[in-house]
Parts: sequence; C-alpha cells; structure tokens
Amino acid sequence: MSKPRTVTRRLDLLRFLKQAHAFPYHYSHSHDLPQVLPSSLSIAPAKSPVYVLGNPSADLDSIISAIIYSYFATRAVPAGPSTIASSPGRQGNDMVLRQHIPLINLPDVHAGQELKRLRPEFFTALGLAVGWDGSRATGDGSLAKRGTDEVEALEGSVLTVADLKERLLLSALGSPGDACRRSENEASDRRGYNEAASRRTSHAADEQTNLDVMMVDWNTLPKLPLNGGKGGIEGLSDALPGLVISVVGCIDHHDNESFVPREPASHPHDPYCIQTGVGSCMSLVVRELRAQGLWADNVSFSDPCAALDEETPADETAIYEAQAAKLAMAAILIDTVNMTAKSKVSAVDTAAVAFLEAKIQAGVDAHLRSKSQSSAAGASWDRQSFYDAIALTKENSVENLTVLEVLGRDYKEWTEIIATKTEPPGINHTKTVKLGICSIVKPLSWLMEKCDRESKDVAPNDTFFKYLSSFAAEKNLDLLVVMTAFRTPEPKAGFRRELLLYALNRKCLNGVERFHAVAVGELGLEEGIWTGHFTFPVFDDRDGSYLRVWRQIDVSKSRKQVAPLLRETLRGVGV
Repeated sequence: MSKPRTVTRRLDLLRFLKQAHAFPYHYSHSHDLPQVLPSSLSIAPAKSPVYVLGNPSADLDSIISAIIYSYFATRAVPAGPSTIASSPGRQGNDMVLRQHIPLINLPDVHAGQELKRLRPEFFTALGLAVGWDGSRATGDGSLAKRGTDEVEALEGSVLTVADLKERLLLSALGSPGDACRRSENEASDRRGYNEAASRRTSHAADEQTNLDVMMVDWNTLPKLPLNGGKGGIEGLSDALPGLVISVVGCIDHHDNESFVPREPASHPHDPYCIQTGVGSCMSLVVRELRAQGLWADNVSFSDPCAALDEETPADETAIYEAQAAKLAMAAILIDTVNMTAKSKVSAVDTAAVAFLEAKIQAGVDAHLRSKSQSSAAGASWDRQSFYDAIALTKENSVENLTVLEVLGRDYKEWTEIIATKTEPPGINHTKTVKLGICSIVKPLSWLMEKCDRESKDVAPNDTFFKYLSSFAAEKNLDLLVVMTAFRTPEPKAGFRRELLLYALNRKCLNGVERFHAVAVGELGLEEGIWTGHFTFPVFDDRDGSYLRVWRQIDVSKSRKQVAPLLRETLRGVGV
C-alpha cells in the first residue's frame, strides 16, 4: 500500500500538547484549526480525533509512545469515509485534519498534581526534553518555572482517562464547548464534574459516543463486566454504556492477543505493527513514523510535503524535533537500562537510538546557531546524565506513595479461562481466573518495611499480607503476583529480581503448581529474597491459599516474559 500524502508543520512540543488537549472542543470550524497546518492550506474540520492510548500500567513507555505518535501523526490527509462526514458539494481532493490526542490510561487520576505525584519520572523526562538547560523551557506554551506552574501547564496539556470521562459526561449535558469551558473553569474542585455525575440521566449515559483509538504498548482491551463482557477502556466503557470504540491501529511489542483487527482499507493512515523481542514500544513507534514518512531523517524541504512547511524555519523545526527525540529517548533508555540490558536491546532499539541521537544533535547545532554563546552554553547532550536523572526519579517515586499505590503504580491484569475436571470423569467445565501482576522498583524487604511503617502493626508478616489481600480484594483477583526489579549497593552490587506468587482461590492451585514446575528452569527460581532478614511463610492450603517467594536468577525475564508463561500454565497450555 502506498504511503498517504500528508501535510504538517512542526510546533514546540508543549504547544502541540496544549492544542491537542483542547482540540475536541475548540476547533469546530476550519478557520479555528490549530497551527500544525500551514496557514495557506484550506481544509475541512475533522470528523473525530484519534485517541492514542497506552496500556493500563501507564508507564513511561506507554505515555511517551502515545505523545510522540500523536505529535507526528497529526496532519492533514485526503478526506475519506473514515476521516470526515460526507456533505453536499465536497470535492474529491479535499483535505482533513486528522488530529491525534495522547491519552494516559489512568481512570482515577486527573492531570496535574496527582499525576505528578504518581508519575514524577514523566515530568522529569518532559522537562529535560523541552528545556535546554535541563530544567525548564521558554517560549509560548512552555514551562515557565518549576513547581506549581509546571503542574498547571501539564494540567492543560495532557489528558488522562479520568479527564476524558469528565469531558464526555459534561458533554452529554450540553454542548461540547460548554463542557470544555466548565471543565477548565472548575478543574480545581471538580464541582462541574460532580454536578454532571449527579444530574446525568441514564439516557445521557446510554447515548452513543464513537471513539477512535490507536493502541500503543498493548494490543487488547480488557473485558469489562459492566460493558457486557466486551473489550473496553476501564473508566470510560463502564461509565458510558453507549461508548463505541473503534481500534484504528496498533503498535506494540507484547505477544499478539489477536484482538486488534487488520483493516488497512478502513483506516489507511494508522499502522498495524505487533512485534515481540523489541525492548521498547517507543522504538517501534519511531520505526513506523519513519516508514510512513512522518519523521524524516533530515530536516529538508526537498520532500514535497515538507515543502509546504515554509512558515517554520529549518533551525526551528530541528529544535522542535530534538525536543520530541529527547522525550522518545527517555522511554527507550529506561526500558533498556541505557541500552546496557543486552537481553532487551534489539536491532530496532539500536536503530531508533541512532536516529534519535542524530535528531538531538541537529537540534543542539540549530540552537547554537540561533542563540548567543552565553545563552547557548547549556545546549548540549549527555545521554548518561539524561538517563540517570530520569532513572533516579523513577526509583525514588515510590517513597511518597502509599503501599496500595505502590502495588498499583505499574500494574497489569488478565482474565483467563481454565478447564476444571469434575465428576463424573471425562466431563470438563470452565472457570475464569483473574490474574494481576504488580511491578515495583524496590525489593520485597523494602515493601514489607513500608507496610509496617504505614500500619504500625506489630507483626510484619501479618501487616504485609493484610495489604496484599486488600489490594487483591480491591481488584477482585484470584491470583496476585508481585515482581521486583532493583539494584543492590556495594559490595555486592548488581541487578536483582524477586517473584512473589499469592493465590487466593483454589481454582488457581493446579495452574500455579504447573507454573512452579516450569518456571524453576525457565526463570531460575530459588526460594527466598535478596535483601533483609524477613522470612515468608510458604504455604499451600488446599482450601485455596498459596504463597511462594523466590529470587529470580535470570534477571533478563521481566513481566513481558513472565506473564505469558504464567497465563499459559494457568490454562494448561503445553503441559
């Protein structure tokens, strides 16, 4: 299939985010369309935006993949059935703005202070990306200074699932413009949202709302009970029964769940790419953007589409693209431990990093040309320092969270159908098992100490299991897994992993025993923990409870490998 011809112009990254954040409500007419388009170009209003949605863990890779894809994929494209509503007198050569909006997959967290508390590494990465001095940016739509202004800037620049739900509920009560204004004016105390939630009728909630979604860093929507067991977005589909989700494309590096349809004819402008063995989804996003001609290797006006971008000087474009490249680099470096985790780094990652570093250097050179020597002194690129700043923020981020927030910070869940044998012999029945995996960046001993400090209980083990059981009950889990990944200090410095398996339902027992038998060899499991002097009560209660705690010797296996292995053994696949 030939590449669709596109038209775009580059913006400061934060300015783009602000325009994307406002797009559904502020740009209802062609003369109001945002400045990602050359002013000389006349195009029609978009039929609907595309929301670019990462996975429910809302980690750095998911958030940044959504932002970078949205930044480069937002452009004018030829009008067609999937992009614009038909109207009399339309010409076949009409263009339409296909706006992409990054959506952070947090159903209970609004952008702003709470997002910064839960995902501080994202704020650090974004600040380093848009500020040449390593702390802040200048110019229109930028971060003026650290602290409150930074939070306020991001509150109007990024969108979470919780924010979108608020918008859609408010929109059901009035015009979209009114909804946006009310949401913005009352964001601090959410009175408008609470009023809408209390006033909305079942008719408003059931009214059909269409949502085009591009998935990044995952490839299946979870089945939600309140959504009739169909795939949906938690926090949206359960709150809006009339929501109709159309998945228009996917870029992912996890195992293919066979959920996303391959229909390039219906949605020719967004790719379908699911490829395992790649360290970071962001690397695949970079490759796909380059393959589609949306992110050229050089800032050059020789390309017929780029030639329409005469309003943005080449140096300015290079600086803006360097901002995007730095942000993209943050996701890849964190996922690959600054490209040192050999088991994770693939050729796709290596190519992406080389491309991004060239973009960053081009931006540094452009910045030096456009500024005096004194003001350009900080315009340099140090990959190690860049990585260290973000990694340290991520590692320390859990210190200010509660135990339950630590468990839920990087969390994914699945529902599996398992076969159970019953009497008489030969008759099998199926049951569903809900599995949740928490990934944390501290050892289990740290988590136990935090549980003890938070609850002030005398018995650490009792306190620890109280929190595990509480989290499992909140998520309605049959099986809870906690995976740790951390570095130990000198003299025995090294990267370590631990694995805790806690079953709360007897229907899981056969599956977890199969997992144990297989994972001892696959993951190199050894009983015990790496740090601290805590002892865990290993138990296997045939009434349903099961607990095992291991040191994981093969540290190359992350949740990306452990989750499929556990899911397969629960189902009895290959055993």
